[in-house]
Amino acid sequence: MDSVSAVLIHADSTVFTSDRMDYALSTLSTILPKTLANNIAFVFSNVSTPSLQGLSVPEVFKGAPTFIFDDPIALERDYLYRLGQLISISSQDEDRRIEASEQSALEMLAGLFNWMDSLNLQPVTEVAYLFEKYQNIKAGFNNNFTQMDQATAKKAKIDKLMTRLKENPAVRLSPCSHLALESYARWT
Repeated sequence: MDSVSAVLIHADSTVFTSDRMDYALSTLSTILPKTLANNIAFVFSNVSTPSLQGLSVPEVFKGAPTFIFDDPIALERDYLYRLGQLISISSQDEDRRIEASEQSALEMLAGLFNWMDSLNLQPVTEVAYLFEKYQNIKAGFNNNFTQMDQATAKKAKIDKLMTRLKENPAVRLSPCSHLALESYARWT
């Protein structure tokens, strides 16, 4: 793949949390080059009032268009589920609601495709380079954290062994043990 038309960031309100979205946005902003800034959009689904308020939105995403997708299939499934549960519902109201959702979805898709048609293709070589760089940095952090965890575990094991050594009567009476234990105390 040589170029990218658009980057769509989908946020589904059924699984949407601000901490997940903050993490995703910060990660994407480090991976995506600035040349893609005009080719990024948000698609909100199953949400009545989409908003990026309360999120740590990186500068690159602040002007991104948003598209609302009220999933008509999910509405129909919910209607059929409630109908099967014999919950009192008006089929005419539900039919109108589903039809309105279908019309809204079609309008949203038309708007999304019109927006995408207005975009210029962007090369992906920079995206691949930045993604590889991000992966290397992340691997470096993970490696450092693993080494720190191993060092902490080793220190805890040495401390435990030194405590057992101090409590051993044969070592306590040894003339050299005093120097070794004192040296270890200064080292830690």
